[in-house]
Amino acid sequence: MAFIDESFLSPAQSEDSFYILTAAVIDKKRVLKVRQELFKLVGANYWHTTDAGRSDRGRQKIRELNAYLARNVSPVIVVIEQLAESDKSAEAGRVESIRTLLNELAENHLYLTGTVVYESRIPGFMQNQDRRIIKEIAEGQSSAAKLKVFGLASKKEPMLWAPDLIGWAYRHAYADSDKSFFQELAKVATVIKL
Repeated sequence: MAFIDESFLSPAQSEDSFYILTAAVIDKKRVLKVRQELFKLVGANYWHTTDAGRSDRGRQKIRELNAYLARNVSPVIVVIEQLAESDKSAEAGRVESIRTLLNELAENHLYLTGTVVYESRIPGFMQNQDRRIIKEIAEGQSSAAKLKVFGLASKKEPMLWAPDLIGWAYRHAYADSDKSFFQELAKVATVIKL
């Protein structure tokens, strides 16, 4: 199984834009155990890495969680280093990243019929855009066509905390030159730069 989350800085926000799409790949037989351990380590029913990263205590927890993830999941990260200036909302970058990541997962990390869960976005345009992309991929000829892909809220699926943590750590290593959060994950991650 794979769980997906994103991190980006759109051209509307900065001329140094990027798009990072992260998957935490885990054997489906281990999902329940890892989910339980994440709950235990977090000590709550809610986690958002950006919020935690605002305090010293939260940053220490991020390091602890990422050390655990480095031992228990396989991170796969797709990075677009510079979005087109015309891609103001980063939607074109998202489409390219999703296509690339799903093909990578299907060809190298999951069985062709594996399950992928992504963090669903705001209802309306964003959610409809994701459904359209997933439908196009499913109806296409790429290796990702047979994957089972669906969106859930991170409140409903704590395994989505894993790619949130990994993506946050990679973003800090990539954009802020603070590699300390990604140090252990870097040893086991596959990073694809577009």
